[in-house]
Amino acid sequence: MPHSELDTSTAPLDISLLRTFLAVHRAGSFTAAARLLGLSQPTVTTQMRSLEEQLGRELFERQPRGVVPTSVADELAAEVAAPLDALAAVADRRGAGADQPPDPVHLAGPAELLCTRVLPALAPLTAQPVQQLVG
Repeated sequence: MPHSELDTSTAPLDISLLRTFLAVHRAGSFTAAARLLGLSQPTVTTQMRSLEEQLGRELFERQPRGVVPTSVADELAAEVAAPLDALAAVADRRGAGADQPPDPVHLAGPAELLCTRVLPALAPLTAQPVQQLVG
């Protein structure tokens, strides 16, 4: 087995961190990855710092406009891309084949908070537009 700069055998890695990592690797910036994932840019930055700490290696060189992956990041991306893409495909197939609409989610709270923060944050997670009833 060839020598690897990347040792992921010490502890399991969080799949959501890997998903975010792969989005950054593919998009070339934290901001673009955040947009693709429906996350804030500071959340993506925090997740990448956490993953770098877990691995004990820097994954991206920060540039004025975006990031450049290190060799460790390229190796990790090659290792996780196919499994993460396969999981995403399964999730997409299961969602596309559903005969019944999902159960509604009822949220309560101050109208301003729901309209300005909660609903916009949930919108990227839905396949259909969010319908809101404020009362």
